[in-house]
Amino acid sequence: MNRLLMAFALSAVALSLTMTRAAADAPNLQQLAQRIITTSVAVQPGEVVVIEGGKHTIPLMEALAIEAQKAGGLVTLWLDSDKVIRSLDTEVPEQFLSQQPRYQATWYRAIDVYINLPPASDIAALDAGVSAKRLGEINAAGEFLTPLLDGMKYRALVITYPTDQRGKSFKLNGATYVNMVWGAMGADYTKIAAAGESLKHKLAVGKTVRITSPAGTDITFKLAGRMPNLTDGIITGPQAKGHKFVDRSAGLPDGVVSVAPNEKSANGKVVVPRAACRFGVMKNVAFTLKNGMASGLTAASGLDCFNGLVAASGGPTMEFSNISIGLNPAWPNHEENGAAYYPGPGAGLVFVSIGDNQLLGGSVKTVGNFGFGFPITHATVYIDGVKVVDNGNLVG
Repeated sequence: MNRLLMAFALSAVALSLTMTRAAADAPNLQQLAQRIITTSVAVQPGEVVVIEGGKHTIPLMEALAIEAQKAGGLVTLWLDSDKVIRSLDTEVPEQFLSQQPRYQATWYRAIDVYINLPPASDIAALDAGVSAKRLGEINAAGEFLTPLLDGMKYRALVITYPTDQRGKSFKLNGATYVNMVWGAMGADYTKIAAAGESLKHKLAVGKTVRITSPAGTDITFKLAGRMPNLTDGIITGPQAKGHKFVDRSAGLPDGVVSVAPNEKSANGKVVVPRAACRFGVMKNVAFTLKNGMASGLTAASGLDCFNGLVAASGGPTMEFSNISIGLNPAWPNHEENGAAYYPGPGAGLVFVSIGDNQLLGGSVKTVGNFGFGFPITHATVYIDGVKVVDNGNLVG
């Protein structure tokens, strides 16, 4: 599936993974798989279940497949490979990159449950030296699938399977990363869901939003009456029957409320001390939003990376598209050792994004589903003048 698509790519029932912080790096995979199959995606007898992941994720893939079979699911495993993905990125002749794998649409229409684990282990090495142009061509070849997703039936769960190598790709200590991610999976999802439902309601009925930060961000925009999306780790029965793909999707770890506002209504300035771009770091990013269009974007470093991604896409790449607010208190930001690690579900972390927002019901469509999120740390957020995030802390 389109890599950017899954970047978009659990209810009030807690997962109760019963993991202590000390043992967070070594969960019982059978117990974890059992809870995912019965609670997060609730596999039913006769359902077609596809589990996709890289070779390094096979232990959890196997555990999930076994539990899905025991629940009556019809299971297929799709195996990915660092070497094969790297070959596509670097060795396949350019004239073949634009081939659209339209046969995949037929496959996805037959699926009831799709569980996606990371396809590669050394993700920084996978990306190294690959031109933005090639990545753009690969993503453009898969964008045909985006408008079809709402018309499909499958529910999707994206699992962040932590490894030391993945952590190092983000310039984090491997053990720190692994413990943090497993710990975030074991967060109190009852509280996360309650906070998310409250925030979702406020965004659903609200009219205006203002976001500020100590770094200098100060933007305002109008909400468009579009239903916000809440992902909290479990796809409930009503969500599983939803028409919109985002309503049938979740992640682990999780905890995010997102909304596509009135795109043309955003005005103000965005200032971001640090943002990740292809495993590099953009520093001191600033740009102006006027009637929804971002302009005058500057950065002390990393600007070439961003400009390369924009140039490899097309369409309204610089148009304001959505915001998200994280809910998970066990998944913090990390800025040490040169890292710019900002997990979307991190509690109180706000992302202001430009680019494609089709899956959230918005009107912005870009080539290759290009979108870019800017992390607003220590943000304060007002909905109709009422504070819902205060200096990076959820209110209420």
